Amino acid sequence: MKKQKTKNIVWDWNGTIVNDAWLFVDIMNIVLKKNGLPFINLKKYKKSFCFPIEDYWSGLGFNFTKQEFQKLNNFFISEYQKKMFIPLVHYNIVPLFGLLKKAGVQQFVLSASEQKLLNLSVKHYKLNSFFSGVYGVDNLSAHGKERVGKTLLKKHSLSCEETLFIGDTEYDCSVAENLGCNILLISHGHIDHVRLLQTKKTVLKTVSNLKSFLIQSII
Repeated sequence: MKKQKTKNIVWDWNGTIVNDAWLFVDIMNIVLKKNGLPFINLKKYKKSFCFPIEDYWSGLGFNFTKQEFQKLNNFFISEYQKKMFIPLVHYNIVPLFGLLKKAGVQQFVLSASEQKLLNLSVKHYKLNSFFSGVYGVDNLSAHGKERVGKTLLKKHSLSCEETLFIGDTEYDCSVAENLGCNILLISHGHIDHVRLLQTKKTVLKTVSNLKSFLIQSII
């Protein structure tokens, strides 16, 4: 395989690095119960979760005004904050960060999580030393990832052609494409493998697969 000219990797956070899809399911089931709506399981979640998250909530049966959604979402986030450090990072992903760093690949985090919560998470998992920058959005509704991505690229003078995004959703694919960067998707997070394949991008299943791919194509 011909090696790519990749000098930078931009990682998504939730689902891609932290194995937290199950927690999103647990918390959503609390909200569904409070509102008399049917429960979901992880399989259904990975088939239905999407951005913008208002559309995902609507698909679960919620009918809300903008103000009502904010109230529901704030409750979800408050429950998430109580349990956000329970999930583990995906098995063997930390050694992969180390391998990439040793190889001279500059790494960043770009997330639709709110910046302060994201900072707390990266610090909790003791991963700051691997990343040259950690970028989240300025709201609790997961809006603005592309805008923040533009800031990241500009601030660090990154070439799009030399930057690879790694994420676990179609949204990550859209953000990367709109920024002119390459994208690699992994299905161990919030979206199932079949859905991600529909993007026509490279989709991997595990960190082990990801490591092999990066060693062959970049390192």
